[in-house]
Amino acid sequence: MSSASSGPSTNTTAALPDPLPLLTNGARPMHYDDLNVSRENGVTTITINRPEKHNALRQQTFAELGAAVAAAGADKETRVIVLTAAGSRIFCSGIDLEADGLPATTEEWDDHTKGNADVIRSIWYCDKPVITALNGGAIAGGCNLAMVGDLTIAADTAFLSEPEIRHGALSPLLMLPWLMSFKGFNELYLTGDRLDAARAREVGLVNYVVAPEDLAREAQRLAERVANAPMYALTLAKRAVRLTLDIQGFKAAQDAHRYIDTILLGSQGVVEKERIMAVLAEDGMGAFLRARDTPYGER
Repeated sequence: MSSASSGPSTNTTAALPDPLPLLTNGARPMHYDDLNVSRENGVTTITINRPEKHNALRQQTFAELGAAVAAAGADKETRVIVLTAAGSRIFCSGIDLEADGLPATTEEWDDHTKGNADVIRSIWYCDKPVITALNGGAIAGGCNLAMVGDLTIAADTAFLSEPEIRHGALSPLLMLPWLMSFKGFNELYLTGDRLDAARAREVGLVNYVVAPEDLAREAQRLAERVANAPMYALTLAKRAVRLTLDIQGFKAAQDAHRYIDTILLGSQGVVEKERIMAVLAEDGMGAFLRARDTPYGER
C-alpha cells in the first residue's frame, strides 16, 4: 500500500428495504436503487451509486444505507464493512437538497435531521468494523459519512469539506472535535475550506493515502487484514471505544448539536438564510453553490 506510512500498521419518507437477506446465493446482492452491495472474503462493500448526482444523499439513499448496514451487521458471513462510492471525483456531496423538497416547518426539520443523523449514527455504532474508502471529495453531510468509519483510506485526489457555515447551517453531526485537534476543527468548521487527503492524514482524519487506481484493492486488503482478528474481539473492542467516547459526552454532544441545527434550519425571519434558500428554490443548485461561496453582503 502506498501511503505516507510504511503500510497499514429523517425525514424518513422512503420505506426501508427489507434488510435481510443482504446477499443471496453467495456474493450476489439484493436490489437497491441507490447502492451497490457485494461481499468477498468476509468483506461487505457498500457503494453509494449516484455519481450523476455527485453521490448526494436523498432520503431513499439514507434509508438504503441504514438497511444495508443493518443487514451487514446481522450477516454471519460479513466480518468487515467497506463504505465507498461510485465515480472518481466525489465520495459524497452531502444531502440532496433538490430530490425530496425542503422541510417547511421546524417540526419537519426535526424529523429530517433526526432521520439523517440516526442513519449516520447507526454506522458509527455498528458492531462490525467499518472502513471508509474515499474516492473523491467528502462534502458537508458527506464529510460526516467519511468520518463515521473506524479506519479511513483515501485516494490522493480526495478532500474533506464542511461548508455548511457558509449557507447558515451546521453539519448533521458534530463528529470532528472528537477526531482531531480543537484548533484544526475550528479551521475546517468555521471557514468551510477544503482539507486535502495529505493534510487530512497529517491531522489524523485519514489513515492511508493511495493512488486512485489502487483504492478499491487496498481497501479490500486492509479490510481482510482487520477481518483476521476474532469477531468477538473486534466487536468488544468497538463497543469499548464507543462507550468510552459516550462517557466523555459524544452522544450527548450529537443530540445537542442536532437540536441547535434544527432550530437554525427551521427558524423564520433570518434574512441571510432566507435569501440563500430562495436562490436554491428559484435558480437551482448551481446558483445556490455559487451564492454559498460569495460573501453574504454580495448575495
